[in-house]
Amino acid sequence: MGSNVRCVEVDFSEAKVEKVKRLGVVPQFFSDEATLLKAANQYMREKSRRLSPKSLRTEAEHLKEFLSWLFSTRMEFNEIDIDSFDYYVEALCLYKKSNGDGLSWNTVNARTTGVYRFLIWCYSKGHCPHLEPSDARLVSDSAKGIYKSRRHLSRAIQEPVKFLIMEDALKFISALGVISGRNRPQVKNRNILIGALMLQTGIRVSEVCTFPLSDLPEVQERLKLTPARCVGKGGKARVILIPNELLLKLWEYVDIDRESICEKIKKIFPDAISTSLFISTKGSILTPNWVQKLFRKAGQYSSINAHPHSLRHTFGTYHYLLNRDLQGLAKLMGHEDVQTTHEFYVDTATKVSYASTYSDWNKKIDTHLEEIDD
Repeated sequence: MGSNVRCVEVDFSEAKVEKVKRLGVVPQFFSDEATLLKAANQYMREKSRRLSPKSLRTEAEHLKEFLSWLFSTRMEFNEIDIDSFDYYVEALCLYKKSNGDGLSWNTVNARTTGVYRFLIWCYSKGHCPHLEPSDARLVSDSAKGIYKSRRHLSRAIQEPVKFLIMEDALKFISALGVISGRNRPQVKNRNILIGALMLQTGIRVSEVCTFPLSDLPEVQERLKLTPARCVGKGGKARVILIPNELLLKLWEYVDIDRESICEKIKKIFPDAISTSLFISTKGSILTPNWVQKLFRKAGQYSSINAHPHSLRHTFGTYHYLLNRDLQGLAKLMGHEDVQTTHEFYVDTATKVSYASTYSDWNKKIDTHLEEIDD
């Protein structure tokens, strides 16, 4: 999966220090620039005291694959967290050899287990402060499920769709929670809410990433939809309408899940917490690139190849279909020219047959989110 890490068997038997001399021959890792990979090398030296030469070489092969992948992602070693491990397991499941075949389950399992042991050791030595050992165990245990879901898609993925019918939109939002939050309720909840907010308000991916926590309004109970400020392209602010049921879920996320992350991060990096509504498990702001990758993974899982803008188009299409209010929709979408709104959504809406009301549409989404939570 990579080639920018070299593994060399080093003979320590000629060392002057007796303790080092007893190590014998141990695989050691170097980057292409001949830089020592200290953590990995220390790990292998410790392993050499307990493993046979054959088992030690096998351990080195698994570790070399992981280090090569890590270098290819340009990730710093001390940035490794549960998402990193999750992405690596997925990369193993999707990897294709030169003949087009994927890796066998036995190979994926052996490499996953080997890397898990290494990461837990790294955490114990302070090399990976962002890694949660319990989460790493869950990812390792669920590798077979990841392998099956990635290797057996129900149908081929086509070009990204611009509009989703209701059933596919709900299925896709569910997938956002499953693909990176199988065993992490906080991540699952956050990812589902990101998709729901985009689908039910039509905000752009850049806007959902930078949406300030300070702009999240209190629920206006006399209304079904609460107005909120949203800053869009060119720093221009507009008003969006957040359904109250969704707004309550967003505040629940803020008060419980987000606050839990902040409490942990404050103890390590007190100045690293973003002021945005949605934050990573390390307290940093989420990026549009990260959300796009999340959507690609959800597309692979659900066989619905949607991109972030698909949810915005879906909102706009259904809003016009159910309300027939072009001027109001243009304001919600942040379009200066109502003709732009007309070109994007009216034609699609006329082709969509949907017997419901706008209120019922939001209620269906909220009910689906309740079912996901249960």
